[in-house]
Amino acid sequence: MEFQEVDLPAVGKKYIINLDNLDIVVIYHNTGKRELYFVKDDEVLYNIEFSENIAKNLGMILTGAFYQTLSPDKVDFIINQVVMEWIKIKHYPKLHNKTIAELDIRKNTGCTIIAVIRDGQFFINPDPYQFKFDPKDTIIVVSNREQLEKFFKYIS
Repeated sequence: MEFQEVDLPAVGKKYIINLDNLDIVVIYHNTGKRELYFVKDDEVLYNIEFSENIAKNLGMILTGAFYQTLSPDKVDFIINQVVMEWIKIKHYPKLHNKTIAELDIRKNTGCTIIAVIRDGQFFINPDPYQFKFDPKDTIIVVSNREQLEKFFKYIS
């Protein structure tokens, strides 16, 4: 693999990553726009244009900011012990317009709500006293299997 950086006067920078049979080319414009090209034998196979925000999110994904690999022993433990469930709460009216604290979810079920997705936005570790659930929300619950069963019984 070979990496090149090229100045593009009045445009920005061009980065070229030469792989065995493919070049990945990134053009970073002075305006913040980014273009990504997949090139083989000097022919563009595919290209994508990214906004600054999308490019930053993609960069964080590629650098492992959102996901870290785990050692095999940790993977085995998580698979056998920890459950992460995404639940659309529209089907569970008991949650509507309530807070985590009002429902006392951890005390009653042992589950932890680690995030809420609302209108495409992630609310990580929502304030248990202030954040009220909306029927459109999807919640992400972490627990073990027994606690998750208890949670579903509790919210039904």
